[in-house]
Amino acid sequence: MSPENHLANRLILPDLKLIEFIKKSNKTFHLLCVKKTEWEVCRKCPTKSFSVHDKRRVTIRDGKLQNKNVKLIIEKRRFRCPKCKSVFTESIDGIKVGFRTSEKFRSEILYDFRQSSCATKVSKKLRCSTTLVTKTVNERLELELRKSRNTPWSKTVLIDEHAFGRNKKHKRKNFVTCLVDNNRKCLREMAPSRNHSDIYEAIKHIPGKENVTHAVIDMSKTYKNFILNFFPNASIVVDKFHVIRLIQPAIRKYRKEVTGDDRKNPIRTLLLVNKKNLKKHQKKAVNRFCKENPKVGEVHNFKERISSFYNIKGFNQASRILTKITDDMALSKIKEIKTLRRTLMTWREEILMYFKTGLTNGRIEGINRKCKLLQRQAYGFQNFENYRLRALYSCS
Repeated sequence: MSPENHLANRLILPDLKLIEFIKKSNKTFHLLCVKKTEWEVCRKCPTKSFSVHDKRRVTIRDGKLQNKNVKLIIEKRRFRCPKCKSVFTESIDGIKVGFRTSEKFRSEILYDFRQSSCATKVSKKLRCSTTLVTKTVNERLELELRKSRNTPWSKTVLIDEHAFGRNKKHKRKNFVTCLVDNNRKCLREMAPSRNHSDIYEAIKHIPGKENVTHAVIDMSKTYKNFILNFFPNASIVVDKFHVIRLIQPAIRKYRKEVTGDDRKNPIRTLLLVNKKNLKKHQKKAVNRFCKENPKVGEVHNFKERISSFYNIKGFNQASRILTKITDDMALSKIKEIKTLRRTLMTWREEILMYFKTGLTNGRIEGINRKCKLLQRQAYGFQNFENYRLRALYSCS
């Protein structure tokens, strides 16, 4: 056997027999093949057929070999069933019916996509269309994600949202909801909106909702109501970052009344930084600015008290300090402080649950960042399902 035929026999699928080796160029060669079996089973009825109706040639793109393009030219037979008289084309293992690419080539597409995460780069490298790359990647990702589809929930679930495109009709951003399994450190599912029905449809197939003992969220009543209805044994924990940032808009508002919208003014950022992280001269500047502007000083003081509140160790002591903070807020005449007090009183139990569990939304914030990176790499997604598959695969 010649080296070319030996190489071809290693490349072609097991059902095929090599007829001719055709070298088109130094980078491309074709293999003319036929199927080995003399009969085929009818697709409509399980009947063997030996009667060949006619033949046709089909070109199938196969996987590369040492940077050389391989194409299989298969002479397919069309059989006529002796029982139902229908005409059908023979099938070949490793090539799906109606496809013009082999499973080996589609696996190669997925491998290259994992390396670059860009459909355009893969299409240029393999010299195929971006549509083929996208369809193949989505199909393979769906198959891989089915393996973990029935894995039950663990003890802790993190819930948050991030922006996904823009609603042209209502001229506002669309948001997707992410649900992260904190114990397994992976993104479990995504819902196309923040509605209860959409979230329920997205995660109803995941078993073990009674296993969830803690759910971490921001201060969203929508997510709170969903957790109470869907996870019966879960205690809600409010993420500390979202509590601390509640007072920041008030600081910006009263600071702008003094300095205007001057973004080069360093006091703009110094007021938002935790005081213990400032240098000595920066602390003096902040103290002087707060002393000269009483409203800014009062709001900034409450910001520092809420930040230091999370340095407390122990549930009982944290409960006493939070009561003291809200009592002092009741004496304030600033509207934003009174609004913040009502919010803290409403979410008091969920805020204090942090001191029993120590749970935050840090992991899901990192996953949100990764999802946004996927959006930028793809220059935006039009289809939510495509985006969901990429995000679940990248963050699993």
